[in-house]
Amino acid sequence: MEFATRDDEAAILDFYQKVIEAVNASSIRLGWNIETYPNQEFVHGAISRKEMCILREDGQIIAAAVVNHEVNPEYDDVKWAVCGPKEKVATIHALAVAPDRRGSKVSYQMLSKLEELCLKNGDLAIHLDVIDTNIPAYKLYLRNGYQEVDCIKMYYEVVGTREFWMMEKLL
Repeated sequence: MEFATRDDEAAILDFYQKVIEAVNASSIRLGWNIETYPNQEFVHGAISRKEMCILREDGQIIAAAVVNHEVNPEYDDVKWAVCGPKEKVATIHALAVAPDRRGSKVSYQMLSKLEELCLKNGDLAIHLDVIDTNIPAYKLYLRNGYQEVDCIKMYYEVVGTREFWMMEKLL
């Protein structure tokens, strides 16, 4: 895994577009679209802040995610095991795997690398949310030691107000 650079921006946007097309052709409804999220502004900002992580194989991006310490205000109302300080609690955003690599354990590999990065950075825990329609992601996190802490309604521009599972892993 590596941090993406400006030279990777177009490839990351293309990667997310392919992920969105594959997801939209399935029964999973994330609400993602390249115009709203994860869009160019999101990717560009994450690259600039050294938050965009990518996993490559044979030069191709096979997984991507953002890891930082930014959360929606609703996170403050969840009864996390580790509540802070906020700069010591990482959050994973927009974790995605190339459609042709689903089922190949790439998601486990990417998640493991993200957790290693968070540990190296001194984070105490990882918090994240999973939209209630994304059962495969929910199961992935459970299988990797994340606990469901709560299920809350939360607003995101791309999907409106929906229910999200709030997940936590202690590091």
